[in-house]
Amino acid sequence: MSSSSTSSSSSSSSQASRHPSSAKYGDLRLLTQLSSSPTNSNSSTPFPQSADPSGPLTPDTIHLLNPFAALATTNLPLLPSVRVIGEYELSETKLDDFKCARHIPSGEALLYKEFSLEVIRQRLEPYQRLISVLQLSNKNSQLTLEQLANKYHIHFFRDIISLDRTAVVLYPNYTNNLHQYITEKHRLNENESRNLFSQIVRAVQICHRVGLIVRDLKLRKIIFNDNNNTHLLLTGIDEAIMLSTPTTTDDLVSSRFSCPVYACPEIVLNRQMYSGKMADSWSLGIILYTMLFGRYPFCDRTLVGLFIKIGRCRPDIPRTISLKARSLLRSLIRVKPEERLLTQDILGHVWFSGDRNASTISMNASITNSSINEDLVVLNHNNNSS
Repeated sequence: MSSSSTSSSSSSSSQASRHPSSAKYGDLRLLTQLSSSPTNSNSSTPFPQSADPSGPLTPDTIHLLNPFAALATTNLPLLPSVRVIGEYELSETKLDDFKCARHIPSGEALLYKEFSLEVIRQRLEPYQRLISVLQLSNKNSQLTLEQLANKYHIHFFRDIISLDRTAVVLYPNYTNNLHQYITEKHRLNENESRNLFSQIVRAVQICHRVGLIVRDLKLRKIIFNDNNNTHLLLTGIDEAIMLSTPTTTDDLVSSRFSCPVYACPEIVLNRQMYSGKMADSWSLGIILYTMLFGRYPFCDRTLVGLFIKIGRCRPDIPRTISLKARSLLRSLIRVKPEERLLTQDILGHVWFSGDRNASTISMNASITNSSINEDLVVLNHNNNSS
């Protein structure tokens, strides 16, 4: 990028920070300053006061995929913010929901999350259920965890280190996330959207089939694990809601954990219980809309205004996309949960009829019951979601 371009971007960012009221909730380029606004947890207002943390990604934003690159080629001492634990260096440099790490012997860049010992078991349970079912359904293939990740588009952990009071969970590094990719390209054509969206649906479908509700499903949690930006993985499985059993048909949940622009009407209308699978289907519709148009279907200058628009559910679907694509969007972004397509039905939609990979994916993703052994912003104001 030229210096003039960088200067222009910096100037625009500076001007935007002086006028935060010009940003809209649901704008893919929402100002970072808004997302860092403090939230008053004791406020009596029915809606959270912090903005959608998904944006923005400005041209001069830099994600350090390997903050140890300089250290690997010099004799400089480790920075104070870097810890060495066993064979790993752990940095405080952030990348989305992760922090950056390095495997010292190989120099491989990794990512990690650190949890207290009190919550680590709860965080790993969704992975354990998913891995056990997938390994059982592929018992004849003896696939490694990395091969399962590539086949089912799930971002699995690499290693776990137990410390005195915490546990460090290490994950493979990645090249890009879908939010940043769409921000850079502005929008995707239907062929590319179809290929990428089918992978996302497949990942969510597998989660649903083992009794996991993804919740907080958003662009930032969908990452590329190849340099060509063609292969996706779903992150954040540690935050999934576990249903009572993998085969249960009762998917009612009460979690209020969601990024505002992805929240479904039943959440913003404060329903006590709602279908977790149908809430994920709504979020898939928001993701597909954003891929095709480069913007969210619902946006407003205030969260109250945003939630009113979500509750009314009248998205503008321009005719610049095909009739089949518009039909799929209308089958997902629906105010009544029971009218939305379930994940197992999405890949059978006519929009995928001309895509060979879609039918193959749907067949390969199936897991029969016989192979199974017996929270952005948190809408209840307790936490913040990135």
